[in-house]
Amino acid sequence: MEIAVRGLLSLLALCLLGFSAEALAERDVRITRDADTIRIDARLRVDVHHHLAWQVLTDYDNLARFVPGLSSSRIVSEPGAPMLLKQVGQSGLLWLTLPIEVVVRIEEVPLEAIRFFAVNGTLKSKSGEWRIEAQDDATLLIYRASIVPGFWVPPLVGTAVMAQDVRSKLVGVANEMTRRAASAQSGKL
Repeated sequence: MEIAVRGLLSLLALCLLGFSAEALAERDVRITRDADTIRIDARLRVDVHHHLAWQVLTDYDNLARFVPGLSSSRIVSEPGAPMLLKQVGQSGLLWLTLPIEVVVRIEEVPLEAIRFFAVNGTLKSKSGEWRIEAQDDATLLIYRASIVPGFWVPPLVGTAVMAQDVRSKLVGVANEMTRRAASAQSGKL
């Protein structure tokens, strides 16, 4: 009985998280799996200027403040060397969370893209990019990644949980962008 109640509460929590993510317009997350490789393609339109979106995405040392599941994020490379970013946290949702530690090499194309490639950590491989596209006074965020976990991910449940985890992280990033835009606006008044 207790397990059934926990399962029902978990399902309810998933539904509530899904509804809160629906509040943001033009959100789309697709997860596909081919053998061990998990591919993520996510898009989110945020009503902020693309310069502000870029500032938030490149605030590497503060990402853990507003990205759910991220407990630390810091640049570990020396000045002038290729940028290395170490991130520690967890991925998943509710009962299915896995610890993640990864060091990625970052390549920036200012105000357009942030490309990342895992060089160390609990993932066998991870590569992808964040892209930003200006749309009048809004920004379209595009996140694409190809990941080969260093651990077993359940085939059906794993991709659904991962999609919800990505949505949660996108919402965290979008909320920080919106918060900073509102803060800048109130500072102008």
